[in-house]
Amino acid sequence: MKGKTSLTIILALTTVLLLSGSVAAADYEGWDEIRPALIDGEGSEFVVNTTYDVKFTGDTEFEKVLSAANWVAYHMDYESDPDPPRDVWTPSNDQFAEISPGVNGTGDCEDFAILLCALMRFNVGVPADRVWVQGGILVVPVEEQKPPIFGHAYVVYKAERGGIFYIEPQWGGIPYRGPFPSILHWYYKRPPMAGESATLRFNDEWVKGGGQWLAGPRK
Repeated sequence: MKGKTSLTIILALTTVLLLSGSVAAADYEGWDEIRPALIDGEGSEFVVNTTYDVKFTGDTEFEKVLSAANWVAYHMDYESDPDPPRDVWTPSNDQFAEISPGVNGTGDCEDFAILLCALMRFNVGVPADRVWVQGGILVVPVEEQKPPIFGHAYVVYKAERGGIFYIEPQWGGIPYRGPFPSILHWYYKRPPMAGESATLRFNDEWVKGGGQWLAGPRK
């Protein structure tokens, strides 16, 4: 009888631990959950410092960064956030855990960017002052229509030998220079009067900017 009681207690404790672990690993759903995780001045809840068991090829940091960007593009499929709550952010360690041989992870632009930033930080070894997730408002004019305006996130990388590069992780390792929207790639024609506001920037060590995303909506 005593043995059965002990087994019951162990099973109960295991269940509690598994449930508590799943809660801790849950996505951050909506800005009421995202905002408190960033407002303390660092984004370690999202760009998570852990071991990412993947190897990126290349003789230089820059080559490994491009390899990481290509890996993310190849191993993730775009999936829009549900509405509600609209914005859902997945921590990089949970996003990485979704990926297995033959199984891609899913997420939208900030999930791609968060994962790539973490891989660059903790796998490639890019220091925190040279890589971050950047988010803002993207404006792309459409002929005879009002410009569509929407939020977008991507990765900014300062190379060892100088130069700032914008990496669109949804399309892999083709970085480019310049302030134009990162959603554009080298094979796209740049639309006239396109613009982007880099409102929010963060990695595991710091958060800068934020605008209404961190300040909260005006009342």
